[in-house]
This record gives sequence, structure tokens and C-alpha cells, in this order.
Amino acid sequence: MTRTITLAACVSVMALAIVSADGPVPDQQPVFRTGALTVSVNASVKRGNRVVAKLTAKDFRLTDNKVEQTIEAVSIESVPVDVSLFLDTSGSTAGKLDDMKRDVQGIIRLLRPGDRFRLLTIADSVDEPVNWVPAGTAVNLSFQAVGGISLVHDALVEALLHRPDADRRHLVVGMTDRRDCGSVVSSGQLRELASRSEAVLHLVEQSGSGDDNPYRVRTCSPRGRLDGPEIIAEAAARTGGMLHEPSYFFGSSVLRAFRTIFEEFRQSYVLRYSPTGVARGGWHAIAVKVPSVPDATIRARQGYFD
Repeated sequence: MTRTITLAACVSVMALAIVSADGPVPDQQPVFRTGALTVSVNASVKRGNRVVAKLTAKDFRLTDNKVEQTIEAVSIESVPVDVSLFLDTSGSTAGKLDDMKRDVQGIIRLLRPGDRFRLLTIADSVDEPVNWVPAGTAVNLSFQAVGGISLVHDALVEALLHRPDADRRHLVVGMTDRRDCGSVVSSGQLRELASRSEAVLHLVEQSGSGDDNPYRVRTCSPRGRLDGPEIIAEAAARTGGMLHEPSYFFGSSVLRAFRTIFEEFRQSYVLRYSPTGVARGGWHAIAVKVPSVPDATIRARQGYFD
């Protein structure tokens, strides 16, 4: 049975988005951390199209607000993964719904024992046709395209707000054209939430035609801002994920795109450290380098709010 997500999550993120990120309160002395907080940073390290393997903590250099930190743990995680998949089922993708349903079944079979999966889609609100199921579970899918409404922001917020258990990781994959219409959450608020989330968000450019498919038409208000698609891509980058163009996957198959993202995610490193020598409060910019591999491409969480 499909579960409909309420707007409570959206209200929560709107409250988070207005939290000050300007640092210590004026007229107060900054308080410096002494290691009470542990920050986890997912980092993908690649040379060309190949993952760089067998790195240790000594290979990484990590700074928090330009202050070098001591990395306490580095690992290619074998812990279970919670996977949130968002399929944009607005009218623009209606022509691919049958393919999407088949691919979802393939994705659930692709996961490892111990992994979990859920599916989010768009209707008049954000729906959850599949609520957390173990890897390999056979599911019955029933969803249809809805024209004139595209709750991209709201769906991605719902995905990012999930808090996995401490021994699990969270991967969010959004198949969408990034063109929002009707969401309560703005693109800017989505970007701010991504800055606070420990999930890794990947977006796959997904579009299609609904011309030959019947779908309901709803009026759309508010409409997303013109630079909204770029801001959504920036939100993914802040988590250590990215936007993938369809040609990157030699097509627009949901299963093919997910397999590429998931395989790289499983081979990424998780760096953990307790911030020291940095003032509390506000935005903390994180920079990760691997000096021993100067030509490496590194994608990592860009920072966090304290």
C-alpha cells in the first residue's frame, strides 16, 4: 500500500533553514571545540574512471575551516546501506513509467544482504509506494504520472531527513528533471538541508514524454525559480554526491544509473574526526585532499553546520 508523506517534514526543514550560520553570537568570545563532536565525511577518490583503493588515514589531509584535523578512522565501509530512491513521476517522465517499475525491481535485487530500500514518488503530495524493505524483497508497484505538479524539493527533503541507525549509511538517488513546481520547500531551503545531512545525494537527469499517456493535470503554485535546477545540483555536491547527465550512463535506464552510483558508493571512504581548534557555531567548510595521489578527483561532503 502506498504511504503518503505529510508536510510535517517540510515544516521541519524550513525551521532548520533559518538557523543562523553566521558563527558566534556578537559580543561573545568564540568557543573552540575540544573533540566532543564526531564528524563523518564520505569521500570518493578516483583517478580517471577508476576508484583509488587501499588508502589509509595517512593518505588523507582534511581541514575544518582551514584548520587541519586528525583523522581517527578511514574505511571502505562494509556496513549496511539505507537506499532512498526518488522517481520523478510528473508528466514530463510519464512515458517511462513502465521501464521505471521494472528497474525498481532490479535495484532491490542488486542490493546486498542487510541493505534496505524505499521508494518515493510524486502525486498530489510525496508518496512512498515502497516503505523500507530488505534487499531482494519482491514488491508490487502501482503509481502513475501527475501532470502540472512536480514536488521535487519536497521529495528530496523527505529523503534527506531520514536518519539511519549509527551503524548504517544512507544513499539518496533522485531520478528527476530538477524542475520543481508546487513544493512547499524552496530550492534554497533544500540546499541548506543538504548541508546538514550526512546522506550522500546523487541526481540523475531524467526526462521523458507524457504525450501518449493519460495523466491528471493540476495547477502549479508556487513555481520553482529559474536557477532552481542549478541550486538542486549544488545541494547534491554539498553532500559529496553529484548530478549525472544521461549520456554518462549510455542511456536513461534507472537500473543502469543506480548500479554505477551504488558501486562507487560502496567503494568510497568514510573519514571520521573530532573537530579541534575550530570555533563552534555556523558553517564549517571541509576540504579533503590526497597528496599521495595529486591527480585524483575527490568528491566529499563540503561542510556542516554546527
